[in-house]
Amino acid sequence: MKTALSPETAAPAPAERPAPSRRTPQDLAGPLVRRWAPAAGECAVAVLTALGFTYWGLTVANSPITRVGQVSGLSNLQFRLAVLVLVVVAVVAWATVRGSARVRALTVRLAAAAVAGLTTGFLGAGQVFALRGTPWPLNGPYGDNNRILGWAEEVMHTGSMDAFYPPAVPYLLGYAAKAGFLDGQPAFGLKWLFIAFVALTGPAAYLAWRMCLKPLPALAVGLLPALQQTLPHKPYSPFVLVLIVPLIAKLLLWLRASPRFGRRGTVGRGALLGVLFGLLFLIYSGWHLWSLPGVLISALFFFPWRTGPLRGLLFLGSALGGFLLVAGVYLRVLLGATSTRDQWCSGYTLTEPAYIGTTPLSGLAWDEPGEYPGMGEFSGLHMYAVVVLIGLGLAVALGLRKAVVVAPLACFGSAWLIRFWLAGHMEADQQVQLFPRTIMQIQVTLTALAVLACVLAVGKLAPLVRSLADDGPRRPRQFTAVGALLALALAGGMIGSFFSNQYLPTAPGEKLAGSLAWNSHQFRKPDGSCPKYADGDTCRAYPKRNVVHVSKPVDTMVCEFPWRKVTSDGSVKLLLTQP
Repeated sequence: MKTALSPETAAPAPAERPAPSRRTPQDLAGPLVRRWAPAAGECAVAVLTALGFTYWGLTVANSPITRVGQVSGLSNLQFRLAVLVLVVVAVVAWATVRGSARVRALTVRLAAAAVAGLTTGFLGAGQVFALRGTPWPLNGPYGDNNRILGWAEEVMHTGSMDAFYPPAVPYLLGYAAKAGFLDGQPAFGLKWLFIAFVALTGPAAYLAWRMCLKPLPALAVGLLPALQQTLPHKPYSPFVLVLIVPLIAKLLLWLRASPRFGRRGTVGRGALLGVLFGLLFLIYSGWHLWSLPGVLISALFFFPWRTGPLRGLLFLGSALGGFLLVAGVYLRVLLGATSTRDQWCSGYTLTEPAYIGTTPLSGLAWDEPGEYPGMGEFSGLHMYAVVVLIGLGLAVALGLRKAVVVAPLACFGSAWLIRFWLAGHMEADQQVQLFPRTIMQIQVTLTALAVLACVLAVGKLAPLVRSLADDGPRRPRQFTAVGALLALALAGGMIGSFFSNQYLPTAPGEKLAGSLAWNSHQFRKPDGSCPKYADGDTCRAYPKRNVVHVSKPVDTMVCEFPWRKVTSDGSVKLLLTQP
């Protein structure tokens, strides 16, 4: 007879709780490695492919000054790019068919990073080819190079520079030359620094947008605007521009989510973004100033007024603190120079101010009577303008609540209004104040919005397409990543070839961008010999000291078409008639 105390009927003894175990460093490192190793791989692949392809350009042995040599050199670069892209696409196709979900995701991440690096690496290799045989930078000691090199030599000899220009490039060159890395000549470093900026613009734009988007959308939104604004003779400016827009988007995202972060996480995230904004401010400050009004207004809409206003203030305060820590000294110098007058007039200054279409890489377009650009394809609008305006409308319609849409929209609206404000006061104030440069910010942000519109539209249509193509439980794998990577890589190669071709050496009389590279071949090398491709095997000595030439402000600036002359009474005299 069983009793209550029988083993068969007695309640089981409670299990002993295991003693709490301490997590070892190996246990903590595992999740960190799984989370950050793919991101580190993306960064490494993007940077190494960009720099590697650029370095590969040294092996192009064609002549950069004859047209046959230029075509052959560009073709050699295109062949190399095509082979590498085919390898990347083949790996992604294999992973799509044979790989697990984790392998497919990792492959797409690394492949997108590789395409970002290869496309602007092509541009870097194109510059290496254009400057083959000369140690001097694009355009030699002329143009903005004169000022940058003059300030760099000032830093080299005195340890500082007396100017309100963004200090990063002059200080980097000056200290590198002072340390003996450039044989005491900052111009040697300027050549390779500019090439590095060109090559790394694609990886930088892609990785910045990866903070907000998945790999393929980040590649499209980052790469196409970056390629659009290729300026090999002043590459640090577009480099900062294509980075600042996604960083603003991340600022808005983290601001809205700040109540969910701990105090330490809020401060760390804000300070990180502030430091990044500060570093970019030291390289080129114009985009910060033209974007600031739009960013401030956007921050009001993304501020967590109900869920955590104190945490939002902490985040913004940390961002401001990080910015001032890095760029506070230069900001004070810049604010002290607000009375400086910019009276530089160019063809862009005289262009119809609302025009946002393509701009020429030739001086000839500005030297002919008549009004450039003339009639466009649609009631005065260039086809590019039509496409990006449609994209603007779609992006706003589909994603106005998203930070990735609001950030470029805010930067566009801010630059658009500032452009007209400055241009509207140009005659009364007799100063330009750099307003023509706002066109770069306008074009980059509109292009980004157009690409984002496509991304958002695909996201809306994807469920419908999948439902229509549903073939049951064994639905075939889709090659979306393969198609997107192939299209973007081909677009990058074609755009890179276009810009590389424009900057290949041409005689100054042709008034093309290639005259900048031609100038670089006309100065003696340090050993006294002429560069291999100097015009007529003759060259001149490179100036031993770059003197910064600063134009004195005048009461009435000279800014007219070349065939017109403004007389003392304000009337216009035509110097050239329409043929």
